[in-house]
Amino acid sequence: MNSGSDRRNFLSSAVPFILVLLIITLETTASDRSDIFNDKRRTADMAPVLDGSFVHNIGELQINVTNWGIIGSLPNSNYPMRDVPSAQYPAGSGTEYLYAAGIWVGALKNGIPCVSTGYPQDEFRPGMDSQNTIYETFEGDTRGSHLPSAPDDDRDGLYDEDPLNGLDDDHDGKIDEDFAAFGNQMFCCEYFDNKPQCSLIWPEHNQMELKVRQETFQWGEDVYNDFVIARYTVTNFGFEYLSDIYVGIYADLDAGSRDHGTYYLDDQVGFWSGEWCAPWNYAEFPVNINIAYVHDDDGDDGRADGYFGIAVVSPNYLINSFRIFQGLLPYMNGGEPTNDFERYDVMAEPAHDENTEKPGDYRCLLSLGPFPHIGFNNSIEISLAFVAGKDFDELRDNAAAAQMIYRGVWYDLDGDPETGVIGRETKMWGPLEDFDPDPCDNNFEELLIVRGHYIWANMDCSLELYNFNHRKCYKDINATLEDYRTGVDGREHNLHWITGGVSTPPRIRVVPGDRQVTVYWDNLSEMVPDLVTGLIDFEGYQVWRADEWHRPLGSSKINGPASDLWSLMEARDLVNEVLPNIDFKSPFESGGWEYIPLLHLDEKDRFLTAFKEALIYSPLDSVPCPPGLTFEECDTLEALARLDLGFEGGLKYYKFIDDTAKNGLPYFYSVVAYDHVFTKNWVPDAKGRMNSPSASFAFVEARSSSQAAEGFDKREVYAVPNPVTSSSMSGWALGPTNTDPSGLKVEIRNLPACRSTLRIFTIAGDLVKAIHHDGTAGNGTVVWNLVSRNGQDVTSGVYIFAVEPEDKNFERTIGKFVVIR
Repeated sequence: MNSGSDRRNFLSSAVPFILVLLIITLETTASDRSDIFNDKRRTADMAPVLDGSFVHNIGELQINVTNWGIIGSLPNSNYPMRDVPSAQYPAGSGTEYLYAAGIWVGALKNGIPCVSTGYPQDEFRPGMDSQNTIYETFEGDTRGSHLPSAPDDDRDGLYDEDPLNGLDDDHDGKIDEDFAAFGNQMFCCEYFDNKPQCSLIWPEHNQMELKVRQETFQWGEDVYNDFVIARYTVTNFGFEYLSDIYVGIYADLDAGSRDHGTYYLDDQVGFWSGEWCAPWNYAEFPVNINIAYVHDDDGDDGRADGYFGIAVVSPNYLINSFRIFQGLLPYMNGGEPTNDFERYDVMAEPAHDENTEKPGDYRCLLSLGPFPHIGFNNSIEISLAFVAGKDFDELRDNAAAAQMIYRGVWYDLDGDPETGVIGRETKMWGPLEDFDPDPCDNNFEELLIVRGHYIWANMDCSLELYNFNHRKCYKDINATLEDYRTGVDGREHNLHWITGGVSTPPRIRVVPGDRQVTVYWDNLSEMVPDLVTGLIDFEGYQVWRADEWHRPLGSSKINGPASDLWSLMEARDLVNEVLPNIDFKSPFESGGWEYIPLLHLDEKDRFLTAFKEALIYSPLDSVPCPPGLTFEECDTLEALARLDLGFEGGLKYYKFIDDTAKNGLPYFYSVVAYDHVFTKNWVPDAKGRMNSPSASFAFVEARSSSQAAEGFDKREVYAVPNPVTSSSMSGWALGPTNTDPSGLKVEIRNLPACRSTLRIFTIAGDLVKAIHHDGTAGNGTVVWNLVSRNGQDVTSGVYIFAVEPEDKNFERTIGKFVVIR
């Protein structure tokens, strides 16, 4: 990337922070690094998603995605998203491996080279309507079913016809009611290269009327949580004929710990292509890997000793070039391209640069193609995997696992038991002469297939034999060729991105109390069948807690803690043949985990009846939320109504109380669902697979309860800690951020159960800070970050606090505490 000084001043220092959303341009080419923005300013309605609110955060690799062609968060820039993980590995470590990456699409338009880029020139833009944002879903979403389970979510005879984008694509009056969701976390968005902003900001941009649908997904299971898949579908919606198309990814690969100011200056970059063994069920399969990668040359004293790469998953046979760029050389001398002619040239030239030998700051380009042409409303698709590993071998292990998920499973799509048998998975249409439907079966045939007729053939028999006879990849001693064949048991259709096996994570909620935290979750994990077997194989739940989190640089309470901070609190399961056989399906009052929600609603039964009547009339639609109820209350009412009616989407609820939590300390909680494996007679036999706790978690801090007017004791209102020192605050001290610059706090506890104002004064009577508090809902704690009303850190001294209740039934309270810096 550019120099350290340029990074710190990525936006002009003369521009106020409020204009960050208005001034966004990413030109960082070699010819214009000292004046990145050229004073180009944008209006608010041109701004894409910039706040870092869409981070893949359920795995060990955490990546920020946007809806304008960029992957990554541009650390140390002036973008609002700069503090969220860019490509952080391991999660919660503060160690990054990517500054930014962007899609490139190049083509000949009427013979003229054109290239639309996501980075460093941001020539892609979402639409300006409110629905043009990023959408989140997950495998198990009732709108996102896909094969091999029942895919027709809206029961209209079609499936996956309404992609998740906020639009009514199938023109049935409903929005996003039938799409395909993959992974435990999936983000979807669409952007274009012909929006007015594109040419306004980049006058030389030659638009091709392209739409890019970007879908990124991640799994939470340990064996699959070190990569994020990015699937790009490029559509030509213009009338120009595009030929000789190349699709690429340009990446500024920066490896190092965020707290090392110039961590990006000592990287090594390379490309590896070869065969690697990937685990699948109880064996290994050889797969081809093509991956551009980066690692820190000296490992930053052991803090950045991992590897990160971008692997081509599909089509991995169309890799055309891998190029590395460094410094400010002109293009003719090996520098970066600066116009469309040069960009297309570097994408189209079949060149592979040598791996770097000297540490430095590098960018690279990975290009796929050529695709012959894209006609009007036609598309091409590529899939990449952003992969990380603790070392180079583990990087390749994880890239191979991503490749195996793409391979997926074989499925009986046509319902015909006579197709997809004896290894014949491919329908071959005539005319064919002297055709042998299985050239590997030692039964040579010369068949004539006339036009209009077809025959099923084993077109991948060479690959089957190769995989079976492979000497390096593990296979069971009793394995036969049949275990490696496609087109068996009637399965003639290949489904990509299918893993099966692991239970869908439940949705959880945490409620803080006084020295306790209550964890709530639903039984979604018990309702979703295994994708491959179609069976409900749920077994049990585990409740996890993460302690000792101190918000390392680049982490946040939204994106979770490091994996080594999690510890198991309790586990319960179904009572069957699988241990531990500790029942959870009894009422909470009787020692179980089941509980009845919404008991605080006086008219719960009346609302529940109304919801049932609405669902009986229209079972596929959501019930409108009546006035006076919150969204959460309505969502729960509908789930309970569907449960009573036996409709899809009905849910039960559970709760767990942690009475070991300490007030003020930061905690993460997770509920992990796991499944069981069956015997040959389909009897549950043993504990199966599970996600990591990071697949579904919530952050909370226990806090003191507010005091009621009856029995109010102002002597119980006090500051914690007291005295305030580095040592006394160490348990809850967090790394500083833009919104919390100190990362420190003092708590005033046991405040009145009413609205009140807390004022903090110096011993001389100068007002330092005023904080408004509402204790009517039971929260009795006010938090102060030791920053004055003037935005300055307070100094050592004695401070007086006064609590002024608005309710006259409470007394005014005065106390003091000492700060020792």
